[in-house]
Amino acid sequence: MSGERKKRMVIHGLKGWPGFLASLTLLALITQSCASHDPEATAEKISDMATLTAAEIKGGKFVLRVYYRFDSPASRLRIYLEGDGNAWLSRTQASRNPSPKNPVGLQLAAQEHRGNVMYIARPCQYVSFEKNPQCEYPYWTGKRFAPEIIDSVMAVIDLGKKKAGAGELELVGFSGGGAVAILVAARRSDVSGIRTVAGNLDHKVWAKHHHVDPLTGSLNAADVAEKVANIPQVHYIGSRDENMGRYVAESFRSQAGRKNCIRIQTVTGAKHSEGWEQVWPDLIAATIPDCS
Repeated sequence: MSGERKKRMVIHGLKGWPGFLASLTLLALITQSCASHDPEATAEKISDMATLTAAEIKGGKFVLRVYYRFDSPASRLRIYLEGDGNAWLSRTQASRNPSPKNPVGLQLAAQEHRGNVMYIARPCQYVSFEKNPQCEYPYWTGKRFAPEIIDSVMAVIDLGKKKAGAGELELVGFSGGGAVAILVAARRSDVSGIRTVAGNLDHKVWAKHHHVDPLTGSLNAADVAEKVANIPQVHYIGSRDENMGRYVAESFRSQAGRKNCIRIQTVTGAKHSEGWEQVWPDLIAATIPDCS
């Protein structure tokens, strides 16, 4: 990537947030043209077009990249959680950089044209390894849902909620971000709704189905299904998704006990990483299940 980059900040806890909001003009600097294969250039282009502001926030062990828009104090903050990104180069070779080339979670967040929205990239995505010296390949392969990963996302969510002035959260997770959404919700009492898109809601049955190594060191969303069974939620599955079939969401729902709060919806024509952006405005406008 050539030319001037957007200026970034690393925010350490709540004390850094006044500077976070005061520096919006710096964060809004327009980047020069970058190669389309550059993951950061792609993310910046998407966020610029959606007028989302960028920041890097310290949460737990990791510094996470976020894009956000806080229009005004509101009762709800919708949070988007990115997928696993560029985790593997092949079935046996891990990537050196997990930043997503096609950030589906960010593309969905960019469809939000009003209200308070915050996108959170997964640990080790977009942020330099100098700022995240603990980032090693297990954190985007076998340990992608490790407790310290969830702790980091939780801490960043807490900061976002405080600055947005929100009382409740709605979580949206794409692919592995769907698992993160469930694992986060299981630890909180302020989540009013969950939506997942091609979510990996039971990585044990997913790994068995694809004959790949289990995600040793990772928490499993299906193991906490009962804890979130009373939260209204909908799980979208692409009819042409060869990676995350409906069987994964069904396994999760079977372990939840109460099922009237959980809807699984097949989206015709969608693949794992394709076809979601076009239909998302209609999907996000639809109501989630009524648990009463």
